[in-house]
Amino acid sequence: MENTVLVSRPTYSSTTFQQTYETIEKNNANICSRLKLWFRLQMQCSFARVWRILVSFLPVLGWLPKYKKKYIVGDCIAGWTVGIIRIPQGMAYALLAGVQPVYGLYSCFFPVLLWFVFSTSKHTSVGTMAVVCLMIQNLVDLYVPDVTTAVNGSMVLVNGEQVDWSKVDEKYVSIDESNQHVINGSWYLDDFLSNRELEKVQVASSATLLVGLMQLLMAMLRLGFLTTLLSDPVIQGFTTGSAFHVMMSQLKYMFGLAKSVGKHSGAFALFKTLGDILSNLYHANVTDIIICVISVPILIIVKYINDRYKKELKNIPIPIELILVVIATVISYFCHFDDPPYNVNIVKTIPTGFPSFSTPTYIHLWPEIISDCLIMAFISVAISLSLTKIYSDKHGYDIDANQEILALGVCNTIPAFLSSFAVAASLSRTAIQESTGGKTQLVAILSSILMLVVLIWLAPLFQPVPKSLLACIIIVAMKSLFMQFGNLKELWRVSKIDFIIWIVTCASVIALGVDLGLAVGVVSAIAALVYRIQHPKHAVLGRIMYTDIYADRKKYKDAYEIPGVKIFHYADSISFTNKDAFRNSLYKAVGCNPSTVLAELQKAKKGRNEPESTMNLIPKPAFTTTRVDSLRVSSGSSTPAQEDENVRRRSAVVSEEIINDQTSYSILGFNILIMDATMWSFVDSTAAREIIQIISKFQALDVAVLIAGPSANVLSTLDESGLSSHVTHRIVFKHVRILSFTGRNLTCRR
Repeated sequence: MENTVLVSRPTYSSTTFQQTYETIEKNNANICSRLKLWFRLQMQCSFARVWRILVSFLPVLGWLPKYKKKYIVGDCIAGWTVGIIRIPQGMAYALLAGVQPVYGLYSCFFPVLLWFVFSTSKHTSVGTMAVVCLMIQNLVDLYVPDVTTAVNGSMVLVNGEQVDWSKVDEKYVSIDESNQHVINGSWYLDDFLSNRELEKVQVASSATLLVGLMQLLMAMLRLGFLTTLLSDPVIQGFTTGSAFHVMMSQLKYMFGLAKSVGKHSGAFALFKTLGDILSNLYHANVTDIIICVISVPILIIVKYINDRYKKELKNIPIPIELILVVIATVISYFCHFDDPPYNVNIVKTIPTGFPSFSTPTYIHLWPEIISDCLIMAFISVAISLSLTKIYSDKHGYDIDANQEILALGVCNTIPAFLSSFAVAASLSRTAIQESTGGKTQLVAILSSILMLVVLIWLAPLFQPVPKSLLACIIIVAMKSLFMQFGNLKELWRVSKIDFIIWIVTCASVIALGVDLGLAVGVVSAIAALVYRIQHPKHAVLGRIMYTDIYADRKKYKDAYEIPGVKIFHYADSISFTNKDAFRNSLYKAVGCNPSTVLAELQKAKKGRNEPESTMNLIPKPAFTTTRVDSLRVSSGSSTPAQEDENVRRRSAVVSEEIINDQTSYSILGFNILIMDATMWSFVDSTAAREIIQIISKFQALDVAVLIAGPSANVLSTLDESGLSSHVTHRIVFKHVRILSFTGRNLTCRR
């Protein structure tokens, strides 16, 4: 036999293995002693220890002094490239979040500076992200809904109702030459709408502050592992479904229907918005449509060129978003797009400078929005950590997941006092930062310099930008999310359950909204996990002829079942959740239920008035059935060639002998049941008692039950649950290795 390795060694039961090899004694110090030791170690103080703690909290102190000059060129190119992209995206995503564009610029500036100080990731680009902005918009629309206004002479209408001037500030009322009171409705409406915009910002900032505090708490309690509840199918299905909501929220700007389309929330809100757009389509603004018809193809084509000809462009993408914004701004300014006959909805006011540091005023809403903010906190952490791990693995450096959560929490907490809204890692900007040669976190500072110039001097120049163009930028940026549909074919091939989770999550987000949809996705993932626990892979193993390899009989033609021996393989741990599934799978695999057999025998015994000894109920075989005492170990004295030939000879001869001697079996048709425990990572107390009961039932039917390959913790749990009181450790073995079996003897090698 070619490429054969023959290993011959003694058979080890659990008892003999413990006696042969010395174990390491556990440290049995009590809890108080351990706590005293831990506090003693924590109270030790030295400069090196203080520095390590400081660097772990402020990673910039660790990597910046070691910065290599060779990185400066790549970091500069990446920094300026990302900064150029942040300008139009910041304004566009602010529009998506339901606030004025300048607040998007703030959200692309302040958090980035903090990310530079606190993050351990060298490539992640933090800032505005579509999914988070969409969730912010839902809160803004809920608590500060849009209003319709009109001025009709001295009457001012808000949502169709006349303003009660007795309740309005007197500054809006003046006295004319004829001593009559004159209402300045335009002035009042300007201030009224301006205050509404400030209220929207306060709602967004209040929610952002709560999100940041949640993330800080997650970091302090080291709860980053909770994001594992959001599996890849859930995240991908959620983001893809959210992309439909993002697209639908921007269609009204693309068609110039911002004033005609209402804002809906809750279940089926997407379809209600679509209905409003279709019913008002005849009111669409032709100029906005022309802008979109020109912009969308250009954006798609240039982005394709950036990806296709990356090497030719030296990994520096064409900043098509900024180019279109500049061109549209110039045309809009000189053509007066906001005036008739164009009537294009433009950005209008963008102030220069920075906002004042102030506490968000809508903190009283926290009890009502806590669930939405919790979802935002988890989503931003899950997506950011996923991106961070992808690029850290690609470039071979370590990150601290909890420090990344802390950095994200800081980036949301402090900027909330500066009129910013929630941020997260951006897939597109991170990819651009890495592809353009960015090597360190210095990219964040370099990109912020360009944003600083815009905020101080250039922001007013972007006031004529059409909102329809910003909507086009957002929708085209969603292309990568829509492209996730292309992964479904491979996902179906890899795991049909994960495919279903993806589809359920995506469909739920589209139909029920981002909050309920995500909840449905998480529940479906947990339900799938429970199903997998309840239905793990299990099989009856057979031996491949002339080898000591054991495989599933139903999967391999050359795997034959050793007559008189059942080897049951269960590929999962056993706990209270799946103990019944384990028992049923075992009974189905061996072809009988010992409880039913014992009950029938007991019933038959009563009918014959025989003694109650269970053993009298079982027909005696022609000779003694198998016991643990009949195990015979290969001595290992023969040469490998002789041993291999012995395996061949015994396999052939023994199989023929037992097939012709069926009387040597017990009433169940087999004498030995081997439980392959190599895949049991743990067994809890409930499952352990179930296993012991199963062993006892089979033993009552004169079937010897052996356990092969249990780990130390599994064996310890079985012992503590009473295994040793029913059987000895001589039935527990390290591996499954059977050389031959006759009605009297089982020859094994371990």
